Amino acid sequence: MKKTAIVFLVLLIACTALFAGETEPVVRYDLDPNYALDFTFQPTLSRYNAMGQSGLALPTRIDSFFTNPAALSRRGFGISFPSVTVTVYNLEKLVNDPEAVDIFNKIINGKAESGDYANMATKVLKNLGTGRNVVAKIDTGLAVKLGMMGFGTNVQVKFHGLNKGTSFAAQKVIPEVNAAQTVALGVKVIDTKALTLSVGASVHGIYKAYYKEIGAETLVGLIGGDKEAAKNLALWDTPVMGGYAIPFDIGVTLGLFNDILNISATANNLNGTYHMKSFSGMGDLVNSISANTMKPGEHPHTTRDSESFEIKTPWTLNFGVAFAPYVPVLNPVITADLVDMLELCRTIGSSSFRWSDLLLHLNAGAEFGLFDVLTVRGGINRGYLSVGAGLNLYFMQVDASYGWQEMGNQLGDKPVDSLTIKFSLGYDKK
Repeated sequence: MKKTAIVFLVLLIACTALFAGETEPVVRYDLDPNYALDFTFQPTLSRYNAMGQSGLALPTRIDSFFTNPAALSRRGFGISFPSVTVTVYNLEKLVNDPEAVDIFNKIINGKAESGDYANMATKVLKNLGTGRNVVAKIDTGLAVKLGMMGFGTNVQVKFHGLNKGTSFAAQKVIPEVNAAQTVALGVKVIDTKALTLSVGASVHGIYKAYYKEIGAETLVGLIGGDKEAAKNLALWDTPVMGGYAIPFDIGVTLGLFNDILNISATANNLNGTYHMKSFSGMGDLVNSISANTMKPGEHPHTTRDSESFEIKTPWTLNFGVAFAPYVPVLNPVITADLVDMLELCRTIGSSSFRWSDLLLHLNAGAEFGLFDVLTVRGGINRGYLSVGAGLNLYFMQVDASYGWQEMGNQLGDKPVDSLTIKFSLGYDKK
Protein backbone atom coordinates (compact mmCIF):
# COMPACT_ATOMS: atom_id res chain seq x y z
CA MET A 1 0.00 0.00 0.00
CA LYS A 2 2.87 2.36 0.87
CA LYS A 3 4.66 1.55 -2.41
CA THR A 4 1.45 2.28 -4.33
CA ALA A 5 1.10 5.64 -2.56
CA ILE A 6 4.71 6.54 -3.33
CA VAL A 7 4.32 5.62 -7.00
CA PHE A 8 1.08 7.65 -7.18
CA LEU A 9 2.81 10.67 -5.55
CA VAL A 10 5.72 10.50 -8.03
CA LEU A 11 3.30 10.31 -10.97
CA LEU A 12 1.30 13.24 -9.58
CA ILE A 13 4.44 15.42 -9.27
CA ALA A 14 5.55 14.45 -12.78
CA CYS A 15 2.16 15.27 -14.28
CA THR A 16 2.00 18.57 -12.40
CA ALA A 17 5.42 19.55 -13.73
CA LEU A 18 4.42 18.50 -17.25
CA PHE A 19 1.22 20.53 -17.33
CA ALA A 20 2.84 23.48 -15.51
CA GLY A 21 5.17 23.72 -18.50
CA GLU A 22 2.16 24.69 -20.62
CA THR A 23 2.08 28.04 -18.76
CA GLU A 24 4.91 30.35 -19.75
CA PRO A 25 7.18 30.76 -16.69
CA VAL A 26 8.16 34.19 -15.45
CA VAL A 27 11.79 34.88 -16.34
CA ARG A 28 13.41 37.62 -14.27
CA TYR A 29 16.91 38.83 -13.57
CA ASP A 30 16.36 41.32 -10.74
CA LEU A 31 16.37 39.16 -7.59
CA ASP A 32 19.81 37.53 -7.31
CA PRO A 33 22.10 40.14 -5.65
CA ASN A 34 25.15 38.65 -7.35
CA TYR A 35 23.71 38.62 -10.87
CA ALA A 36 20.78 41.07 -10.82
CA LEU A 37 20.58 43.20 -13.97
CA ASP A 38 19.84 46.92 -13.76
CA PHE A 39 16.50 47.50 -15.51
CA THR A 40 16.32 51.22 -14.64
CA PHE A 41 15.80 53.12 -17.89
CA GLN A 42 17.79 56.23 -18.76
CA PRO A 43 18.80 57.37 -22.24
CA THR A 44 22.54 57.41 -22.84
CA LEU A 45 23.82 60.97 -22.28
CA SER A 46 27.24 61.42 -23.85
CA ARG A 47 28.05 64.80 -22.26
CA TYR A 48 26.96 63.57 -18.82
CA ASN A 49 29.10 60.40 -19.14
CA ALA A 50 32.17 62.31 -20.34
CA MET A 51 32.00 64.54 -17.25
CA GLY A 52 32.16 61.57 -14.88
CA GLN A 53 28.37 61.15 -14.89
CA SER A 54 28.02 64.56 -13.26
CA GLY A 55 26.26 67.77 -14.22
CA LEU A 56 22.87 67.59 -12.48
CA ALA A 57 23.04 71.29 -11.60
CA LEU A 58 23.63 72.45 -15.18
CA PRO A 59 22.48 69.90 -17.80
CA THR A 60 21.56 70.77 -21.35
CA ARG A 61 17.87 71.47 -21.58
CA ILE A 62 16.90 68.29 -23.42
CA ASP A 63 19.22 66.08 -21.33
CA SER A 64 17.42 67.45 -18.26
CA PHE A 65 14.34 65.29 -19.03
CA PHE A 66 15.95 62.33 -17.23
CA THR A 67 18.36 64.18 -14.91
CA ASN A 68 17.13 67.52 -13.56
CA PRO A 69 13.94 68.93 -15.13
CA ALA A 70 14.42 72.20 -13.22
CA ALA A 71 16.82 73.17 -16.04
CA LEU A 72 13.77 73.64 -18.29
CA SER A 73 13.01 76.85 -16.40
CA ARG A 74 15.61 78.58 -18.59
CA ARG A 75 13.23 79.87 -21.22
CA GLY A 76 14.03 79.23 -24.83
CA PHE A 77 13.83 76.77 -27.66
CA GLY A 78 15.56 73.44 -28.15
CA ILE A 79 15.03 70.57 -30.56
CA SER A 80 16.63 67.24 -31.33
CA PHE A 81 15.25 65.69 -34.49
CA PRO A 82 16.53 63.04 -34.32
CA SER A 83 19.42 61.88 -32.15
CA VAL A 84 21.19 58.54 -32.51
CA THR A 85 23.59 57.24 -29.87
CA VAL A 86 25.69 54.07 -30.04
CA THR A 87 27.61 52.70 -27.07
CA VAL A 88 30.06 49.79 -27.29
CA TYR A 89 31.46 48.14 -24.17
CA ASN A 90 34.68 46.20 -23.45
CA LEU A 91 36.39 48.01 -26.32
CA GLU A 92 39.91 47.96 -24.85
CA LYS A 93 40.12 44.17 -25.04
CA LEU A 94 39.18 44.23 -28.74
CA VAL A 95 41.67 47.00 -29.57
CA ASN A 96 44.47 45.03 -27.90
CA ASP A 97 43.58 41.89 -29.89
CA PRO A 98 45.45 41.96 -33.26
CA GLU A 99 43.15 39.35 -34.78
CA ALA A 100 40.06 41.35 -33.81
CA VAL A 101 41.60 44.50 -35.34
CA ASP A 102 42.32 42.59 -38.55
CA ILE A 103 38.73 41.31 -38.75
CA PHE A 104 37.43 44.83 -38.11
CA ASN A 105 39.51 46.18 -40.99
CA LYS A 106 38.10 43.47 -43.26
CA ILE A 107 34.56 44.45 -42.27
CA ILE A 108 35.26 48.15 -42.94
CA ASN A 109 36.81 47.35 -46.32
CA GLY A 110 33.96 45.03 -47.31
CA LYS A 111 36.22 41.97 -47.50
CA ALA A 112 34.84 40.06 -44.52
CA GLU A 113 33.24 36.63 -44.92
CA SER A 114 30.59 34.99 -42.75
CA GLY A 115 33.29 33.22 -40.76
CA ASP A 116 34.90 36.56 -39.91
CA TYR A 117 31.63 37.89 -38.49
CA ALA A 118 31.23 34.75 -36.37
CA ASN A 119 34.81 35.06 -35.09
CA MET A 120 34.27 38.71 -34.17
CA ALA A 121 31.03 37.88 -32.35
CA THR A 122 32.85 35.13 -30.42
CA LYS A 123 35.56 37.58 -29.33
CA VAL A 124 33.01 40.20 -28.27
CA LEU A 125 31.04 37.70 -26.19
CA LYS A 126 34.14 36.12 -24.63
CA ASN A 127 35.21 39.57 -23.45
CA LEU A 128 32.09 39.79 -21.27
CA GLY A 129 33.66 37.47 -18.71
CA THR A 130 31.94 36.14 -15.60
CA GLY A 131 29.03 37.90 -13.94
CA ARG A 132 27.18 40.93 -15.35
CA ASN A 133 28.19 43.02 -18.31
CA VAL A 134 26.76 44.92 -21.29
CA VAL A 135 27.53 44.23 -24.94
CA ALA A 136 26.13 47.41 -26.51
CA LYS A 137 23.35 50.02 -26.41
CA ILE A 138 21.61 51.88 -29.22
CA ASP A 139 19.49 54.95 -28.45
CA THR A 140 17.29 57.00 -30.73
CA GLY A 141 15.28 60.01 -29.68
CA LEU A 142 13.15 62.98 -30.63
CA ALA A 143 12.79 65.93 -28.26
CA VAL A 144 11.59 69.51 -28.24
CA LYS A 145 11.65 72.30 -25.63
CA LEU A 146 9.10 75.08 -25.95
CA GLY A 147 9.40 77.76 -23.30
CA MET A 148 9.32 75.96 -19.97
CA MET A 149 7.93 72.66 -21.31
CA GLY A 150 9.60 69.69 -22.90
CA PHE A 151 8.37 66.67 -24.86
CA GLY A 152 10.44 63.65 -25.84
CA THR A 153 10.31 60.17 -27.31
CA ASN A 154 13.12 57.68 -26.73
CA VAL A 155 13.76 54.13 -27.88
CA GLN A 156 16.66 52.15 -26.47
CA VAL A 157 17.91 48.67 -27.37
CA LYS A 158 20.32 47.20 -24.84
CA PHE A 159 22.15 43.87 -24.85
CA HIS A 160 23.01 42.57 -21.37
CA GLY A 161 25.59 39.88 -20.76
CA LEU A 162 25.20 37.38 -17.91
CA ASN A 163 27.49 34.48 -17.07
CA LYS A 164 26.99 32.43 -13.90
CA GLY A 165 29.87 30.13 -14.80
CA THR A 166 33.34 30.56 -16.24
CA SER A 167 33.08 29.02 -19.72
CA PHE A 168 31.98 30.52 -23.02
CA ALA A 169 29.14 27.98 -23.10
CA ALA A 170 27.74 29.54 -19.92
CA GLN A 171 27.65 33.03 -21.45
CA LYS A 172 24.14 34.39 -22.05
CA VAL A 173 22.89 37.49 -23.86
CA ILE A 174 19.66 39.22 -22.77
CA PRO A 175 18.26 41.75 -25.26
CA GLU A 176 16.14 44.55 -23.76
CA VAL A 177 13.99 47.17 -25.51
CA ASN A 178 12.54 50.33 -23.95
CA ALA A 179 10.17 52.86 -25.51
CA ALA A 180 9.57 56.02 -23.48
CA GLN A 181 7.36 59.09 -23.84
CA THR A 182 8.25 62.10 -21.65
CA VAL A 183 6.48 65.29 -20.62
CA ALA A 184 8.53 67.75 -18.55
CA LEU A 185 8.07 71.20 -17.01
CA GLY A 186 10.41 73.67 -15.30
CA VAL A 187 9.41 76.90 -13.54
CA LYS A 188 11.39 79.73 -11.97
CA VAL A 189 9.87 80.53 -8.59
CA ILE A 190 12.38 83.31 -7.88
CA ASP A 191 14.11 85.20 -10.69
CA THR A 192 16.60 87.94 -9.79
CA LYS A 193 20.19 88.58 -10.81
CA ALA A 194 21.42 87.71 -7.34
CA LEU A 195 19.31 84.59 -6.85
CA THR A 196 17.08 82.25 -8.81
CA LEU A 197 15.08 79.28 -7.62
CA SER A 198 13.82 76.76 -10.17
CA VAL A 199 11.70 73.65 -9.74
CA GLY A 200 10.82 71.03 -12.31
CA ALA A 201 9.22 67.65 -12.88
CA SER A 202 9.17 65.11 -15.68
CA VAL A 203 6.89 62.11 -16.17
CA HIS A 204 7.80 59.12 -18.32
CA GLY A 205 5.52 56.49 -19.77
CA ILE A 206 7.85 53.54 -20.44
CA TYR A 207 7.16 50.17 -22.04
CA LYS A 208 9.88 47.60 -21.40
CA ALA A 209 10.44 44.20 -22.99
CA TYR A 210 13.31 41.79 -22.47
CA TYR A 211 14.08 38.31 -23.77
CA LYS A 212 14.88 35.19 -21.84
CA GLU A 213 18.64 34.64 -22.06
CA ILE A 214 20.02 33.41 -25.39
CA GLY A 215 23.18 31.30 -25.34
CA ALA A 216 26.32 32.82 -26.82
CA GLU A 217 27.00 29.67 -28.84
CA THR A 218 23.48 29.84 -30.31
CA LEU A 219 23.96 33.47 -31.36
CA VAL A 220 27.35 32.82 -32.94
CA GLY A 221 25.91 29.83 -34.82
CA LEU A 222 23.18 32.00 -36.35
CA ILE A 223 25.52 34.73 -37.61
CA GLY A 224 25.86 34.39 -41.33
CA GLY A 225 23.66 31.29 -41.19
CA ASP A 226 19.97 30.48 -41.59
CA LYS A 227 18.04 33.78 -41.61
CA GLU A 228 14.74 31.98 -41.10
CA ALA A 229 16.08 30.33 -37.95
CA ALA A 230 17.27 33.70 -36.66
CA LYS A 231 13.84 35.23 -37.32
CA ASN A 232 12.05 32.39 -35.53
CA LEU A 233 14.43 32.68 -32.57
CA ALA A 234 13.63 36.39 -32.26
CA LEU A 235 9.87 36.16 -32.82
CA TRP A 236 8.64 32.76 -31.67
CA ASP A 237 11.24 30.55 -29.98
CA THR A 238 12.40 32.79 -27.10
CA PRO A 239 10.11 33.83 -24.21
CA VAL A 240 9.72 37.58 -23.70
CA MET A 241 8.71 39.62 -20.66
CA GLY A 242 6.87 42.91 -21.36
CA GLY A 243 5.28 45.61 -19.27
CA TYR A 244 5.02 49.28 -18.36
CA ALA A 245 5.93 51.80 -15.67
CA ILE A 246 5.21 55.49 -15.13
CA PRO A 247 8.23 56.83 -13.22
CA PHE A 248 8.83 60.53 -12.62
CA ASP A 249 11.68 62.84 -11.65
CA ILE A 250 11.66 66.06 -9.67
CA GLY A 251 14.41 68.63 -9.31
CA VAL A 252 15.21 71.90 -7.54
CA THR A 253 18.01 74.28 -8.53
CA LEU A 254 19.23 77.33 -6.64
CA GLY A 255 21.20 79.78 -8.80
CA LEU A 256 23.49 82.39 -7.28
CA PHE A 257 25.32 85.43 -8.70
CA ASN A 258 23.54 85.45 -12.04
CA ASP A 259 23.63 81.63 -12.19
CA ILE A 260 27.42 81.47 -11.95
CA LEU A 261 26.94 79.00 -9.08
CA ASN A 262 24.11 76.45 -9.20
CA ILE A 263 23.14 74.04 -6.43
CA SER A 264 20.63 71.25 -7.15
CA ALA A 265 18.80 68.37 -5.56
CA THR A 266 16.97 65.71 -7.56
CA ALA A 267 14.89 62.62 -6.91
CA ASN A 268 14.96 60.33 -9.94
CA ASN A 269 12.97 57.28 -11.00
CA LEU A 270 10.23 57.69 -8.43
CA ASN A 271 7.44 55.11 -8.87
CA GLY A 272 9.78 52.95 -10.93
CA THR A 273 7.75 49.73 -10.66
CA TYR A 274 7.18 47.84 -13.93
CA HIS A 275 3.97 45.84 -14.27
CA MET A 276 5.09 42.91 -16.40
CA LYS A 277 3.63 39.87 -18.17
CA SER A 278 5.28 36.82 -19.66
CA PHE A 279 4.85 35.89 -23.32
CA SER A 280 5.86 32.81 -25.27
CA GLY A 281 7.60 34.98 -27.88
CA MET A 282 7.89 38.50 -29.21
CA GLY A 283 5.20 37.69 -31.76
CA ASP A 284 2.78 36.90 -28.94
CA LEU A 285 3.64 40.17 -27.20
CA VAL A 286 2.90 42.10 -30.40
CA ASN A 287 -0.37 40.21 -30.83
CA SER A 288 -1.38 41.07 -27.27
CA ILE A 289 -1.21 44.75 -28.26
CA SER A 290 -2.69 44.39 -31.72
CA ALA A 291 -4.49 41.08 -32.27
CA ASN A 292 -3.39 38.83 -35.16
CA THR A 293 -0.69 41.25 -36.29
CA MET A 294 1.90 38.47 -36.52
CA LYS A 295 1.60 34.79 -37.37
CA PRO A 296 4.23 32.04 -37.12
CA GLY A 297 3.24 30.57 -40.47
CA GLU A 298 4.38 26.96 -40.78
CA HIS A 299 6.82 27.29 -37.88
CA PRO A 300 5.57 25.18 -34.93
CA HIS A 301 4.67 27.45 -32.02
CA THR A 302 2.48 27.17 -28.93
CA THR A 303 1.09 30.31 -27.31
CA ARG A 304 0.91 29.72 -23.58
CA ASP A 305 -0.91 31.66 -20.88
CA SER A 306 0.77 34.78 -19.56
CA GLU A 307 1.75 35.33 -15.93
CA SER A 308 1.86 38.75 -14.26
CA PHE A 309 4.65 39.99 -12.00
CA GLU A 310 6.43 43.20 -11.00
CA ILE A 311 9.97 44.49 -11.33
CA LYS A 312 10.90 47.28 -8.92
CA THR A 313 13.70 49.63 -9.91
CA PRO A 314 15.12 51.89 -7.19
CA TRP A 315 14.74 55.64 -6.98
CA THR A 316 17.77 57.79 -6.27
CA LEU A 317 18.42 60.97 -4.30
CA ASN A 318 21.18 63.15 -5.76
CA PHE A 319 22.83 66.50 -5.08
CA GLY A 320 24.80 68.60 -7.53
CA VAL A 321 26.91 71.76 -7.73
CA ALA A 322 27.98 73.54 -10.93
CA PHE A 323 30.35 76.50 -11.23
CA ALA A 324 30.13 78.32 -14.56
CA PRO A 325 32.08 81.60 -14.43
CA TYR A 326 31.87 84.02 -17.32
CA VAL A 327 35.11 83.50 -19.25
CA PRO A 328 34.92 84.57 -22.90
CA VAL A 329 35.89 82.02 -25.54
CA LEU A 330 36.47 79.10 -23.11
CA ASN A 331 33.04 78.98 -21.38
CA PRO A 332 34.19 76.67 -18.54
CA VAL A 333 31.84 74.53 -16.44
CA ILE A 334 32.95 72.62 -13.33
CA THR A 335 30.54 70.14 -11.78
CA ALA A 336 30.37 67.84 -8.76
CA ASP A 337 27.52 65.48 -7.84
CA LEU A 338 26.78 63.29 -4.86
CA VAL A 339 24.70 60.46 -6.33
CA ASP A 340 22.55 57.66 -4.91
CA MET A 341 22.61 59.14 -1.42
CA LEU A 342 19.81 57.07 0.16
CA GLU A 343 22.04 54.28 1.45
CA LEU A 344 24.63 56.77 2.68
CA CYS A 345 21.98 58.82 4.50
CA ARG A 346 20.84 55.70 6.34
CA THR A 347 24.34 55.06 7.66
CA ILE A 348 25.12 58.66 8.74
CA GLY A 349 25.31 58.71 12.52
CA SER A 350 25.86 54.96 12.77
CA SER A 351 29.10 53.27 13.79
CA SER A 352 29.60 51.96 10.24
CA PHE A 353 29.66 55.45 8.69
CA ARG A 354 32.98 56.82 7.45
CA TRP A 355 33.49 60.20 5.82
CA SER A 356 35.57 58.46 3.15
CA ASP A 357 32.35 56.74 2.03
CA LEU A 358 31.38 60.04 0.43
CA LEU A 359 34.05 59.44 -2.22
CA LEU A 360 32.16 56.33 -3.37
CA HIS A 361 29.19 58.56 -4.21
CA LEU A 362 31.13 61.50 -5.68
CA ASN A 363 31.19 62.20 -9.42
CA ALA A 364 32.92 65.28 -10.79
CA GLY A 365 33.80 66.75 -14.15
CA ALA A 366 34.63 69.80 -16.22
CA GLU A 367 34.24 71.07 -19.75
CA PHE A 368 35.78 73.88 -21.77
CA GLY A 369 34.15 75.05 -24.98
CA LEU A 370 35.94 77.05 -27.67
CA PHE A 371 33.26 79.57 -28.71
CA ASP A 372 30.74 76.83 -27.84
CA VAL A 373 31.75 75.10 -31.08
CA LEU A 374 34.41 72.62 -29.96
CA THR A 375 34.13 71.36 -26.38
CA VAL A 376 36.48 69.09 -24.45
CA ARG A 377 35.36 67.27 -21.31
CA GLY A 378 36.72 65.11 -18.55
CA GLY A 379 35.58 63.62 -15.28
CA ILE A 380 35.81 61.00 -12.58
CA ASN A 381 33.04 58.56 -11.67
CA ARG A 382 33.56 56.76 -8.33
CA GLY A 383 37.29 56.79 -9.05
CA TYR A 384 37.05 55.84 -12.74
CA LEU A 385 38.19 58.34 -15.35
CA SER A 386 36.26 59.53 -18.38
CA VAL A 387 36.97 61.89 -21.28
CA GLY A 388 34.97 63.29 -24.16
CA ALA A 389 34.51 65.97 -26.78
CA GLY A 390 31.68 67.68 -28.61
CA LEU A 391 31.28 69.50 -31.91
CA ASN A 392 28.37 71.94 -32.11
CA LEU A 393 27.51 73.33 -35.54
CA TYR A 394 24.30 75.00 -34.36
CA PHE A 395 21.94 72.61 -36.14
CA MET A 396 24.11 69.51 -35.87
CA GLN A 397 25.91 68.09 -32.86
CA VAL A 398 28.38 65.24 -32.53
CA ASP A 399 29.46 64.08 -29.06
CA ALA A 400 31.80 61.31 -27.99
CA SER A 401 32.80 59.97 -24.60
CA TYR A 402 35.02 57.19 -23.30
CA GLY A 403 35.26 55.99 -19.74
CA TRP A 404 35.02 53.21 -17.20
CA GLN A 405 32.27 52.04 -14.88
CA GLU A 406 31.80 49.33 -12.29
CA MET A 407 29.87 46.18 -13.26
CA GLY A 408 30.66 44.22 -10.09
CA ASN A 409 29.03 44.29 -6.67
CA GLN A 410 31.92 46.20 -5.08
CA LEU A 411 34.10 48.99 -6.41
CA GLY A 412 37.08 47.47 -8.20
CA ASP A 413 35.45 44.06 -8.81
CA LYS A 414 34.82 44.47 -12.54
CA PRO A 415 35.64 47.80 -14.23
CA VAL A 416 34.32 47.91 -17.80
CA ASP A 417 35.16 50.52 -20.44
CA SER A 418 32.73 51.94 -22.98
CA LEU A 419 32.79 54.26 -25.99
CA THR A 420 29.75 56.39 -26.81
CA ILE A 421 29.14 58.36 -30.00
CA LYS A 422 26.07 60.57 -30.35
CA PHE A 423 24.85 62.31 -33.48
CA SER A 424 21.91 64.69 -33.44
CA LEU A 425 20.25 67.20 -35.69
CA GLY A 426 18.71 70.19 -33.98
CA TYR A 427 19.56 72.95 -31.54
CA ASP A 428 20.12 72.89 -27.79
CA LYS A 429 22.05 75.02 -25.32
CA LYS A 430 22.78 74.84 -21.60
